[in-house]
Amino acid sequence: MTPDELDDLFADLIAQIDRLDAGALELMADAYDRAGDVDRARTLWGLADSRREAERT
Repeated sequence: MTPDELDDLFADLIAQIDRLDAGALELMADAYDRAGDVDRARTLWGLADSRREAERT
């Protein structure tokens, strides 16, 4: 899939990104990484790490 196709596929999730847990964010990050959008993947992995840290406290 291309990054644009992933944007279409994940549109509903992206709209609710504040509600996603770390696992969902990592799944999306992996998909974007495989599609070649490493910048978006890096951002999503960063959000996943932040969520995990927030869950620990």
